[in-house]
Amino acid sequence: MENQENLEKKTVKDWIKYIQDEIDKSKNYDEYRHAFMEYCDYLEKYFLKNPKNVEVICQLAAVYNELTYQWEDIYKLLNEFIKKYENELTDEEKSRIYTNLGYYYDDQRDGSKRAIRTLRKAVAFNPNNSKAYYGLGANYYGAGKYDKSEEMYKRACELENNPIYKFEYANLLMVNGKNEEAKIILEELIKKDFEFGKEDFAKIKYSYIVNRIRLKEFENIESEINELMLETVNNDDFFEEEFAELYYLVGSYEKSRKIYSKFKIQDYQFPAWWLRFYFYSLKQLNEIEKLQENFKIVLKIKDEEIESIKNGEFLTECTESYKKEEIRGIKRQIKNLKAEYEKILKTDYKPEVKIYPKFLYDCFLIDCPRHQKLDK
Repeated sequence: MENQENLEKKTVKDWIKYIQDEIDKSKNYDEYRHAFMEYCDYLEKYFLKNPKNVEVICQLAAVYNELTYQWEDIYKLLNEFIKKYENELTDEEKSRIYTNLGYYYDDQRDGSKRAIRTLRKAVAFNPNNSKAYYGLGANYYGAGKYDKSEEMYKRACELENNPIYKFEYANLLMVNGKNEEAKIILEELIKKDFEFGKEDFAKIKYSYIVNRIRLKEFENIESEINELMLETVNNDDFFEEEFAELYYLVGSYEKSRKIYSKFKIQDYQFPAWWLRFYFYSLKQLNEIEKLQENFKIVLKIKDEEIESIKNGEFLTECTESYKKEEIRGIKRQIKNLKAEYEKILKTDYKPEVKIYPKFLYDCFLIDCPRHQKLDK
């Protein structure tokens, strides 16, 4: 039997407010899962009486997503609804459903072709659907199609004054080397005229610093890096080595070396990707003996890995061909490490740092009880 509180929730907006209030006052999913279960029960009963209601079918899919992650059931639910009522749905309603489907097809924004095709249908039915363009921007980025991603983010920004869309657009401008254009947007966002959580704003500051570095605007840049590093000590979105890279890029090799020195080489399966920056920093600080010593340690560790595989100390369940491939992989690492080391030590070569954007990943589900904005 429904309790009195549930009987008072007459509309979808009432339920969404209830769910968001439960999430806000809870510490983890298990504490607010009951709200989605109650809402699911309400929607299923309502849908039986109103089988053509687009908002309810979209909300029901979102609740199934929250409760079970049964993707195939969600795909079937929405696709069958479109097929059944195709001649009765407006273009805007079709766009709404296809946008949601595009999200479910690839919620990690990995660049799924099916998600991109579906979101393109959404914008074909409604060219003013900003969320669909935003979703396309995210998925084209995941697919490595950066020009298309930039184009989609730009269109989303033209349709909606959304600070997250602007930030993602600025990121893609930087990915595509358009740093001056990105600067204009980032300077607008850094003024704090928009509402951002503390952790999200840290990502904006990070991109702002990277943009300034790319434009060689180094005035006070080191103090900005210092400040951001202090702000993000307990932020899981940032790693210390990322700040070592920033110091490296602005020529603060002492601070770069200090961070890298914290890591115990013996505890890592090292690729060359950050060792080279560490080695270069040591060279710039004229710590050549330290550089040589660390390089010897790395080679020793790699040789030990090879011996360990040869002697069967691990990977005992693997085939000989797999072990041989593992050894070949380590030997390739050694070859690359030696080449980097020689170039750093004997030439003017400076390893290039590639800084990757930190996206905010706004949810682009049109019907999302968790994130849906309600009118005050």
